[in-house]
Amino acid sequence: MVLTCRFPVLLTLCQMFSGLIAQHCSRQVSVYEMMLQRHIFKILIVETSNTLECLTACNDEKRCQSFNFVVSKNICEMNNRTKEARPEDFVLDSDRYYYGRVRNRVPLGSIPELPAESCKEIKASEGEQAVSGNYWFKSNLPKYAVLVHCDMKTEGKA
Repeated sequence: MVLTCRFPVLLTLCQMFSGLIAQHCSRQVSVYEMMLQRHIFKILIVETSNTLECLTACNDEKRCQSFNFVVSKNICEMNNRTKEARPEDFVLDSDRYYYGRVRNRVPLGSIPELPAESCKEIKASEGEQAVSGNYWFKSNLPKYAVLVHCDMKTEGKA
């Protein structure tokens, strides 16, 4: 009788955790033979083809939204955008892996060091997590950002 009581509890726990794991891993983390071009802000040469160094460096850099790993050269190319924000710049490259940052990624436009170009770009980058409010945008003056309000309820609707 004890075994019959434990089995349903174990089954329920497995179902709960598999749901949590699926939610946590729902975003695609890496894409083979793809890269994000035109958004590289930092290049890092690593000793091995293990991308853990790249991942750690990206997690330590608040502007890092994603990175490309150049397989033949053991190089990490840190990007200040994601493939979601700039799908037109997500291109084939047989020598690279694209990695999207999932853990503790700073939302686009939320800090002056990571200014957006439009409300539409923020909405594309953040998806359903985008909320109406003030965001940092690139200004006409280099190295300066301006705070602008975005209404995410109307952004992207006809």
